[in-house]
Amino acid sequence: MMIGIFIYALGGRQPEKFESVVLINSIGCKSAPTQTVGTVVAKNIVLTVAHGVAGQAANSITTIDGSVIQAKIVAIDTELDLALLYIGADKGGESLMPIVLGSAKANSKAKFISFTDDEQVTQTAKVIRRLRINTQDIYLKEKVSRPGLEIDAYVVVGNSGGPIINDKNEIVGIVWATSRSIQNRSWATRVEAANDMLNLLSMSNPESTTPEVVACSR
Repeated sequence: MMIGIFIYALGGRQPEKFESVVLINSIGCKSAPTQTVGTVVAKNIVLTVAHGVAGQAANSITTIDGSVIQAKIVAIDTELDLALLYIGADKGGESLMPIVLGSAKANSKAKFISFTDDEQVTQTAKVIRRLRINTQDIYLKEKVSRPGLEIDAYVVVGNSGGPIINDKNEIVGIVWATSRSIQNRSWATRVEAANDMLNLLSMSNPESTTPEVVACSR
């Protein structure tokens, strides 16, 4: 299966550009707009973190060619910190090729995809280990456990939702947090955690789907 990857050859070999990885801008209940990263994982469907889009009034994605497309939340899980956004075919979502979902191996090389301003950035990363991450939901109210990955990658504010890509160019994780005490130590939710949401969505019409209303995650 072909996935959405471009390798530009101007002036020599340049870093890989992943067409399926997009920048998400959200506005609404928060005091300032938020930026996160999302990945097209199914036809017209973008996977990202819930804490960046929960309760927001409007969400748009920016592709690597600069196109801006409006999107809407169609599924959200505040315990797993995952959300699915829908991009209508008439709005350009049809042209974005989904990436393949894969599985992460401990002590394996990987790539972490993020954005600096509107420019996509690919950096080398490492999957240190697979683990269950005991943490809290996005509102810091309930204790939860997530299937996770411990990652060696440089992550800053606005990088949440960025995918971890394995050596087969498959998405294996979604970054949601970074350590304040250990340099370049970050955590991701394993991508298979989104399977239930994706399966449920596949049995409905995303254009008419409205997820349970959630409050703003401040």
